[in-house]
Amino acid sequence: MEGIMEGKKIKSIGVLGCGWLGLPLAKQLVMDGYSVRGTTTTKEKLSAIESVGAIPFLSECTVNDCASLAPFLENLDLVIIAIPPGIRQNPKKRFDLLVDEIIKQIVAQTVAKVIFISSTAVYGQATGEIDETQATHPTTESGKQLVACEQKLLKNPFFDACILRFGGLIGPNRHPIFSLVKKGPIKNADTKINLIHLTDCIRLIQAVIPYLNGNMVFNGVSPYHPSRKEYYSEMAKLAKLPMPVFVSGKLNDRMISSAKIQKVLKSDFVVENLLTLN
Repeated sequence: MEGIMEGKKIKSIGVLGCGWLGLPLAKQLVMDGYSVRGTTTTKEKLSAIESVGAIPFLSECTVNDCASLAPFLENLDLVIIAIPPGIRQNPKKRFDLLVDEIIKQIVAQTVAKVIFISSTAVYGQATGEIDETQATHPTTESGKQLVACEQKLLKNPFFDACILRFGGLIGPNRHPIFSLVKKGPIKNADTKINLIHLTDCIRLIQAVIPYLNGNMVFNGVSPYHPSRKEYYSEMAKLAKLPMPVFVSGKLNDRMISSAKIQKVLKSDFVVENLLTLN
């Protein structure tokens, strides 16, 4: 979005989904001086949200009813939807219908601004250099439902929405090298990686918050794109794991660009080479 202008000052933020990304995000937002609320679907995790300085809420939201979100959303300036779709684990899950119900509550509670954590899976099998002008052609059920969610949010006239399309997520207790070495040969070893570290996910969200004025769509992928063979060979050494077996190939080779968010929000990446397990 060109000519972006700073919007109304944000004071209160809700993080809907305090999981691997949402909990450290809530912690950082508290440190930034915001009044922060966070949700979880399990009572056992309420104390974890409270421990980072956020106000905890138990979410019992379903595809039929999200009325339980009303106290969480009441008087918020901004809500960040950081709920993983979970469709790979449950192919029958209707994440898009869940987001429908969430939107109803956001509108009912007059929350003016929404950030939605999406994925570069919405680009499907597109190849080459990809920026935000690339049409979405998802091929997975998760990608299809994410596109539907994005459109519902961007077309809603009652709030401003920012869509953040993150690449593959890595960070503490989360790195694909550990599962890849167990799965056998890594195919398409010559294709480029398109990943982002948790630290930079949080930094990009921080950068968006003060400037969310009107609808926005941004890619969030580290500008570091070696081949899978180059990258995972280095990560196997770092993790002291057996060297993976690679199968050459460039199926769906692409480089997803984050130039727009860097230019518009003047936000750089901290973990640039992604050679870290933490």
